[in-house]
Amino acid sequence: MHAHIKQRIESTISNIAALPTIPEVATKILNMVNDPEVSFKAVAEEISKDQTMTTNILKLCNSAYFSKGKEITSIDRAIVTLGIKEVTNIVMVIAAKPILDKAVIGYDIGRGELWKQGLIVGTIAKKIALLKNRKDISDVVFTGGIIHNVGKTVLAVFVQNTYNDILNEVNTKNITFNEAEKSIMGYSHQEISEKILEKWNFPPVLRAIVRYYSEPENAPDTYKSEVSIVHLANTISTLAGIGIGSDGLYHQISKSALDILKISGAELEELYTRIPEMTSQVRDLL
Repeated sequence: MHAHIKQRIESTISNIAALPTIPEVATKILNMVNDPEVSFKAVAEEISKDQTMTTNILKLCNSAYFSKGKEITSIDRAIVTLGIKEVTNIVMVIAAKPILDKAVIGYDIGRGELWKQGLIVGTIAKKIALLKNRKDISDVVFTGGIIHNVGKTVLAVFVQNTYNDILNEVNTKNITFNEAEKSIMGYSHQEISEKILEKWNFPPVLRAIVRYYSEPENAPDTYKSEVSIVHLANTISTLAGIGIGSDGLYHQISKSALDILKISGAELEELYTRIPEMTSQVRDLL
């Protein structure tokens, strides 16, 4: 392990100002929708306090990705037409884009590729949830899919300096790229993602997704389904060559995830063949 690298990473994550920030309204809305007693009026009022967020929400409500065919001109109408959870999805798209829509040099990911992959993973994850009759978690896995790699934005500079050592660790010890990150630097990008979401005060289910998406068998039992869905969505995206960076060739489908979700070979093939369609769908959000 590179002790000095680990110390620098710890210094970075202990410095709140050095971590990515997200609009306060996004965290508030995300936590409000987890309250079964919350009213759409309260959500609409909270969103309306942020004029920039309001403008961007209305723009995306009328995009091909989210539109229901009727023009939406107010937040109240957006919630009535699309539902609170879909509007929350839109809030998360708006909040996450500035953080993820940049080059991640250490992982050899060009500008916009991490964002594109997040959108596609979120879209696939939502489709898997609906396919398995889990509409109740379709929105949280969409959000989890979008932000599952947020830790890479912080860890990239350290990976850039230790990439050859990480790769050597992968090849000589036959371990995953994420395990090699931790072995060489003391942290994996998933652990950094979890730290970022703790800073954002995101709910535990999303922290579990970003922390365990590459090792769903180790996820807390409470969130194994959500984590397994994002794991599978990420793996399908990687196999399709979307957002594939320096670690992209070192991901494998977890048998545990397949067992938990009871996904058949035919269902996997169908999801894979729909990648071009889903790529086209997210074009409005890039």
